Amino acid sequence: DELLELAGRAGQGEDPDKLRWALDRLIVRLLGEAPAMELVARVMEQMSSPVAETVTRRGRVSPLVVPDIVRPTTDEASGVVTIPVFYGTDRARGDDTPARYFGGARGMPSFGIAEVSVPTRGRDLGELTSPSWWRLELSADPEKHVILKTVGSLDRDAFVASLTDSLAAADLHDVLVFVHGYNVSFEDAARRAGQLAVDLKFGGRTLLYSWASAADAKQYTVDESTIDWSRDHFEAFLQLALGEIGAGKVHVIAHSMGNRAVINTLERAASWQLPAGAAKLGQIIFAAPDIDRDRFVQLAAKFKGCATRVTLYASSRDVALLASKFVHGYPRAGEAGDALTIVDGVDTIDASRVDTSLVGLHHSYFGEKRSILNDMFSLIVQQLAPDQRFDLQAAGDALRKYWSYRA
Repeated sequence: DELLELAGRAGQGEDPDKLRWALDRLIVRLLGEAPAMELVARVMEQMSSPVAETVTRRGRVSPLVVPDIVRPTTDEASGVVTIPVFYGTDRARGDDTPARYFGGARGMPSFGIAEVSVPTRGRDLGELTSPSWWRLELSADPEKHVILKTVGSLDRDAFVASLTDSLAAADLHDVLVFVHGYNVSFEDAARRAGQLAVDLKFGGRTLLYSWASAADAKQYTVDESTIDWSRDHFEAFLQLALGEIGAGKVHVIAHSMGNRAVINTLERAASWQLPAGAAKLGQIIFAAPDIDRDRFVQLAAKFKGCATRVTLYASSRDVALLASKFVHGYPRAGEAGDALTIVDGVDTIDASRVDTSLVGLHHSYFGEKRSILNDMFSLIVQQLAPDQRFDLQAAGDALRKYWSYRA
């Protein structure tokens, strides 16, 4: 009945922000009721079934033709920017179409370059636009939508050589590594990486580590198992970025469940034997981390000091994390409110005030809200501390200091 009422209000043209707020409150309330908890338990049972780990490879693969220097390009007439996303993945191969080049099953670690086109006109900052049936958009339009144009594979040596040359020709010799979360396909991960690079005006090169998420909301526990399995592969990819491509600094943005691979990798950073002249870890950003809060606190003590700055974005309105808490029984590190995670060496930012997007049930606000991206720009590009960033204000007390967004 309440959903029907909200639908009716939407049909009458009520303010979208009011409708979003009403829907959020309804979802959070329903998640706290006994029937919802029983439903979560039943869904978790269904999610425990394993995913087949073999993929039939269709068609013939054409070798990737790599220009001498791979670099972003801009179509001045349309304002469309094409970003080369240098990827590492442990997904199994699919077919030869960009959208299904990699599937959701586990495979061997591989490397390559994906081209993502991002419109810069008529698209809100942070918006990951796709064709919409209710707008009668039947196909992707480069001037409106973020599109994965091409995907190609390279062997490891060719990948390192291409990335090294590309980075040497860049305005900034830093790299930005994006690690996606639960229920994300390779296509959407690459699109998000390209969108972040454009909206953050990042002058270096963009890297993606796409672990083998099943890209299925019903396969949460399968993704949990896979992200643990992927940790060693991600660690090797991060060490490659630090030690083999001539980077100055390596910045990392991890979202949701992807934080587990990053956090568990950083735990071992002190023991790495990197070559002389290796890059340093710059900004490490944990966005809505779906990891046990107490475990995060334990690991934070071990990776303290490994990077220039470590930042955690949290929200009391992240419905996906609330659901995860019901599943696991303990708070998640990405929650705010009474469960807000505050540890030495990590700048905690309560993003609840600006988390107003419905996309992903408030679970992708790190890339979908102008003020969040503005703060990330100040952090990654301008290298500003929290007390120097316009959108933030100090909160808490001397013992539990954190940052929140200005009203």
